[in-house]
Amino acid sequence: MSMETIQAEAVADGQAPLSSAEVVVSKVISPDSFNSTFFKNAGLSSRSLKPPSAAEQALLEELAAQKQKEAAITKEFAEVGKRSEAAEEALLKTQQLYEDMKNRKRTISSFRKSCR
Repeated sequence: MSMETIQAEAVADGQAPLSSAEVVVSKVISPDSFNSTFFKNAGLSSRSLKPPSAAEQALLEELAAQKQKEAAITKEFAEVGKRSEAAEEALLKTQQLYEDMKNRKRTISSFRKSCR
């Protein structure tokens, strides 16, 4: 049986396409070997070597989409924070300029009064 045939059978069964490595592992390791101590100690089970079911694949895709949305929101939040900091700096600068202008106006008014 060729690798392409095995991969096509998985797709026909409604499973996600198998990678080449998954095809090799599925043929080299017998179902009985999944109960071996080695695989248990390695944290591998028959379930972990099988491709995800359609429902699992849908959940994985949903999780990936949520992670993308979260990353986009985090990026947008950081950009808003930067804009907010820039706006605060501009406001402080404007307030300083306003105070400087008020002080100059007072100085000019005092000078005019003293000249009369």
